[in-house]
Amino acid sequence: MTVKTNTIADVLIVEDELVTANALSDVLSDLGYKVLAIVDSSDSAISLIHQSIRQKLPDIILMDIKLRGKDSGITATNEIHKIAPIPVIYLTAFSDPETLELAIATSPYGYLTKPLRYAEVNVAIMLALKKHNEEIILQEALDKEKELHILKSRLLAMASHEFSTPMSVIRLLIWKLQNFEEQLTKESRAKNLASIQSAIKDINWLLEEVKFIACSESGKFPFNPENVDAITYCQQLVDSFQTEDSAKKCRIKFHSQGQCQKLRFDKKLLWHIFMNLISNAIKYSYEGGTIDVEVVCKTKQLFLSVCDHGIGIPKEYLNNLFLPFLRAENVGNVKGLGMGLYIVKQAVEAHSGKIAVESEVNMGTKFTVVLPSADSL
Repeated sequence: MTVKTNTIADVLIVEDELVTANALSDVLSDLGYKVLAIVDSSDSAISLIHQSIRQKLPDIILMDIKLRGKDSGITATNEIHKIAPIPVIYLTAFSDPETLELAIATSPYGYLTKPLRYAEVNVAIMLALKKHNEEIILQEALDKEKELHILKSRLLAMASHEFSTPMSVIRLLIWKLQNFEEQLTKESRAKNLASIQSAIKDINWLLEEVKFIACSESGKFPFNPENVDAITYCQQLVDSFQTEDSAKKCRIKFHSQGQCQKLRFDKKLLWHIFMNLISNAIKYSYEGGTIDVEVVCKTKQLFLSVCDHGIGIPKEYLNNLFLPFLRAENVGNVKGLGMGLYIVKQAVEAHSGKIAVESEVNMGTKFTVVLPSADSL
């Protein structure tokens, strides 16, 4: 909820003295405020707020304490605050300690006694709106900090779990090489060393992902564009996936078109985009499948598409696909932090680019990324 920062605001007047209410309404209108309604009872005020919750809530309520009916303005304020955190200023002829104590318990933004001095009402409204705005900003900052803390805690827990697998592989294979060196054939040693290198590569990948997330969430997100021959670079990244093991899982077909030498992108962010999309395509492809990767450069833009023919993404996940830790129910035992597409989205937006996805369960998924060259922004 964002409150206006100037004096123009939407006001609800809750007052059972019609002459007083109309006079106050006229003065507020002359001062530039918009009076949404005048009601004379607690029930009417609560009912109006219920009706307004789906349309337009008042920015502030001027509330008389003594109202028509059995319930007071204090009761109305308590009930309204259960619906929405609207600031309330009390207008009352009562200033006895008991009434004041009950009113203060509702955390009002002001308490003015009758007869009203309209200049004081105006100042009270301005101060209340300013205070409420500051409280909203503070609460949003606290909520963001809380979300960040939860994100980091979950990331740390998941990263620790993901790190344990390659670390265990490295420890086991080193022990094997140290204790059974004489019994191992040349081919076995080479295979063990290749497995160690693969595990180290997995650890480096995880470290890059964690570093990226830490930077983006701390607000110190780096964007360092440079001249990149995107077609050559993406071809090299595809080649890095063409290991013997990955070739057994699926085949990557690379297509390119255009000239990219003079386009400017952040090479590290391009790495995150490309590697995560290809990695996901491999993970979620069926055995023996094909992944089509296309890179096209034209009119100071890079067009990248990655299309697999694997398990696909259920429709209900598509709208929230780029949220952190989201993993669809059909991924089974495929490992991952659930952060890859979140990272891709951040890297694309850093380039002021766009990303789109098309997917059908058991048919496959296609991601399309458009990145404008930094010199065209």
